[in-house]
Amino acid sequence: MGAKYYITRTDLKIVDGKPAGTETILTKPSSEDAAHEGARRFRALGTENVHVVKHTAKRFKKLMREQNKRRKANPLTVADIAQMTEQAKELETIGGE
Repeated sequence: MGAKYYITRTDLKIVDGKPAGTETILTKPSSEDAAHEGARRFRALGTENVHVVKHTAKRFKKLMREQNKRRKANPLTVADIAQMTEQAKELETIGGE
């Protein structure tokens, strides 16, 4: 079996006047052809800064740890869900008129 590849997305922000980048893993490792096809589909959906990266276990695990820390830093609360539900109801009433 050949080398594995996965898809990532890079986001750049300016934090305190300095550029800061985050790389997010979008897919699990797969064959090169499948990864390129997946990247093509992400781009077709309008996702920007999509990259196909050769799988290296050390780098993949490091990115996954960073990604999990970012997600856990802002956990979704019940209040957030209630607010989103209210917004959805408002949109339904506006669209239903």
